[in-house]
Amino acid sequence: MSDFVLLHPYSKICLEDIHSLENKLEFKLPQSFVDLYLHYNGGVPEKSWVVTNDGYDPMQIADFKFISKEVDSADTEDILGCYQFMLMRDVIPHTLLPFAVDDGGNFFCLDMLNGTVQFYATDAFRPDRSSAANHLAAQKILASSFSMFLDNLELESGLDE
Repeated sequence: MSDFVLLHPYSKICLEDIHSLENKLEFKLPQSFVDLYLHYNGGVPEKSWVVTNDGYDPMQIADFKFISKEVDSADTEDILGCYQFMLMRDVIPHTLLPFAVDDGGNFFCLDMLNGTVQFYATDAFRPDRSSAANHLAAQKILASSFSMFLDNLELESGLDE
């Protein structure tokens, strides 16, 4: 993670802001997540491509969401505001914390049950499925941890354009 950079970071936060978020989520964030957010608090990743070797097209992260200093942010660019809004609309399951987004509005999420990082396709819902089935179908595990996710990000997609 030492060579991972976020450009155009948001306003600085402190450990109290992280603890406030953790208390609201009732989840302890991974140390690599905490370290990144204390240093940058979101922004545009220099290494933005997620490339898998399982037949999926490369995915590009447009922006890492920020952690707000506000007690109750309704801003969906804020991690907690986005999480609460998407839960209220039943777009995501309560176990996924969106921390980044692609240009299509799909999420990169931290799974609060097992620590994996997942891609979550917000446009994959089918009306003939239950919410639980839709939630499950929209998820794709990208990395077994947040630090591994950051380590695996690439500068280029690997596709010839």
